[in-house]
Amino acid sequence: MNQYLYAIVDRLPACWRSPTAGIGGASVVPRRIDNLVVLGSLIDTVPAPSPRTLALHQDVVAAVVDASATLPFRYGIAVPAVELPGWLAARRGLVVAALGSVRGCVEMTVKLLRLDCAIGCQLAGPDRSRRTGGTADGPAERELQAVAEALAERAALPQWRYRPSGSAGNVAASVAFLVPRADLTGFLARIAPVASHAVGIAVVPTGPWPPYSFVPDLDRAPLARLSTDALLTVEVGRGETPPPTTSPVRVASRHLPPPPAFNARLGATSGRGG
Repeated sequence: MNQYLYAIVDRLPACWRSPTAGIGGASVVPRRIDNLVVLGSLIDTVPAPSPRTLALHQDVVAAVVDASATLPFRYGIAVPAVELPGWLAARRGLVVAALGSVRGCVEMTVKLLRLDCAIGCQLAGPDRSRRTGGTADGPAERELQAVAEALAERAALPQWRYRPSGSAGNVAASVAFLVPRADLTGFLARIAPVASHAVGIAVVPTGPWPPYSFVPDLDRAPLARLSTDALLTVEVGRGETPPPTTSPVRVASRHLPPPPAFNARLGATSGRGG
């Protein structure tokens, strides 16, 4: 049997209740190893990623977002059950440091979308959109980077990540921020002026999420990637982009209702955070 991994916490939230089922219908069981709690399920093989399996994974991780510190795993990570204590011991220093760096914090992701590109793509059709539109280093992308810089300046938080996520004819990006829980309301208030001065870019905060974008990849060492299909690495929530490809799967706020989409075009210089 193998231990499928959802997250590591130092202790479970007081309100935590085990989800009815995890990946493959298996029970979700917290396993204490020394002073850490590993949330996992015992399974034979990892199912191929699908909307259902990704949602199940995300729901289990979301259940511990209120822990004092949460280290979430991407979808598809499993370790032979008998080897888990040694696997964790080999990474203990990294795990403890990562938990310390996100303690008391959650991830907030701000989605950015060029509205004029999206509308133009719909009107022009797929053939034209492939030939035109913004590129990774074009003016549309630079405008998104400028908005990201402005958001980061207003947020006044040291940890943030900018990720372009669109393509030609669909220029989009996201900015992930590591936000202290006590500062969530203040964070939203600080970034609101960026949206209020803008035109042509939808600015949509989502979250709070587990801090996918701000924890190390613990699966770089040998792991039990158990089925051939599961070799497809799907990154859970590395910036929303919640789960997996460089962002979380759900796009609506869990605790805070997302403010209405705002329009923005700012003249700040472009750059990347973090």
